Amino acid sequence: MEDGMPDEAGRWSRLEPWAWATGLWPLLAVHGAYALSLHAGLVPACVPYVEGCTSISRAARQGDAILLFRAMMLPYVALLALFWLLNARWCALLAPARMKARRAMLSCGLVGAVFLALYATTLGVDGDFYRWLRRYGINLYFSLTVLAQMFLIAIAGRAEALGPRLRRGFLVLLALLLGLGLASLPLQFLFDGPARDARMNALEWQYALLMVAAYPLTGLAWRRSGFGLQFGLKPSP
Repeated sequence: MEDGMPDEAGRWSRLEPWAWATGLWPLLAVHGAYALSLHAGLVPACVPYVEGCTSISRAARQGDAILLFRAMMLPYVALLALFWLLNARWCALLAPARMKARRAMLSCGLVGAVFLALYATTLGVDGDFYRWLRRYGINLYFSLTVLAQMFLIAIAGRAEALGPRLRRGFLVLLALLLGLGLASLPLQFLFDGPARDARMNALEWQYALLMVAAYPLTGLAWRRSGFGLQFGLKPSP
């Protein structure tokens, strides 16, 4: 058997499906919740990524939508935590000298997952205290997860084993995340009322999509480097 051509047992050792699932799962949860809310007449029909007619929270916090959202997102927290644990191991093999960056990445990723669980648990629950928990939960989930992704990109973006296309893909994703984050600042002052809400909602959907795009991209990087259950690197020819 040649290097880079796994046998039947070797296929089961691959881990990239876990990374792809980490990206696909929240998309199914959020869009499924939006579809249920739309069917129940709780949110308007639109392309939320462009028109911003509703926020992600509003799309998922009422009726059957909240049941689906919680049923999918609470188990997803465990998948997300596993993703960051696997990334810590992968980055240790990819760049052994970047210990501080790996620890920061893992800490931000795991704590961000905890705040996602807090947000999903309190979404749809009435009361000022629960509203406060939701606000801090979602803000810290977004902030810490993106920060973990930035540490990941800082490590993987320099790895020669990934090839120029994947390294460039990581850097483009980082630029887009930073660009959208900066774009949210002037939007809050350039628009008022419903116009501002719509633009901020659309930006939230776009930002969330970019966040989950990092997971399948990481899966491609795992595949390219040969990262699997054997916890080793075997670059493809």
